[in-house]
Amino acid sequence: MKQLLTHGTSVRMASLFFSCLIFYACSKENDELQPGGDNPPGQEETRTPLPFSQLPERTRTLNVPENRTYVNVMEKQRPQLPGFKSLAVKPGTLRGFVKDVFGRPLKDAEIGVRSSIAGGLYSSATGRTNQQGYYEITVPVGNTEIWGGKLNMSYEGGQAFTSLFPADSALDEFVSTRGSVKNFVLLPYGNGRPDEIAKAPQWPTSYMGGSIHLSYNLRTESLPLPGSFPVGSVIVIKLTPLDLVHADEKVTFIIKKPVLNNQLYINNIPLGRYEIMLETSDGKPITMHESINLKDLFGIRPKHALHKAEVTFIPGDPESLVWFGNWKEVPLNIELN
Repeated sequence: MKQLLTHGTSVRMASLFFSCLIFYACSKENDELQPGGDNPPGQEETRTPLPFSQLPERTRTLNVPENRTYVNVMEKQRPQLPGFKSLAVKPGTLRGFVKDVFGRPLKDAEIGVRSSIAGGLYSSATGRTNQQGYYEITVPVGNTEIWGGKLNMSYEGGQAFTSLFPADSALDEFVSTRGSVKNFVLLPYGNGRPDEIAKAPQWPTSYMGGSIHLSYNLRTESLPLPGSFPVGSVIVIKLTPLDLVHADEKVTFIIKKPVLNNQLYINNIPLGRYEIMLETSDGKPITMHESINLKDLFGIRPKHALHKAEVTFIPGDPESLVWFGNWKEVPLNIELN
């Protein structure tokens, strides 16, 4: 009887051991394509966004130097980035995850690569994310770079191809046979490639947020044009959020620009819809009208306004480069009333 019990116990233990092995193997296989995993505790978790009405509010005032033609309204601030599951590198493959800033997986994001071989010829390949935000691309043979990263997202009643941001702030080339892992985030604002900002800090594509471009005439004694601005006067722009994309806070911007040149790029505005108010520092209202805009659904409403209007940002072209902003500036010609 003792031998039988021992034998039965051994059989059950062996059965349990092999069951655990099978379960562990299946779990590892399935876990490989799922979000969450090996990041520090809590980082891989999905955050719940607050409704717009419950977002904390603040005001940021920016004084633009009179000789400068641009301002980055969020400066070096960037949204909190989500954590990502660790993935092993697979030879001949680029793979990773795409999420929003709250850690939610993004389906149908598109990543593009190209590989060069002897003679300067290029071969390209693309991949799309699945329901878990996971993508995997078989990479063409050669030295490989990631050139494309975008999501066609819903934005203020329309669609917008939005560029993706590399989660580790790097886009190194790699040898296709070795493979690589690269995760991406959809940012509502933030600085783009550092080399592009250093080269062209005024261009909207240097930033992940939206942009507004003000053009105006200078008033001189020899040419006092109607609607022109006297040199030394101050233009005050107030942007109040009415709706935001993936936001943790509501920031109202007050931008003050002394007149010395004839334009101002307002860059890196968190994506959403805003009320824009224009006046001089002594309270005189400013007239604004939209210049050339091929996407009439976006821009200002109404297209010609005195003092106040609503503004949405203008999406860029479908061929979106990764880590470059893909929002065209809202072009406004302004006049002193």
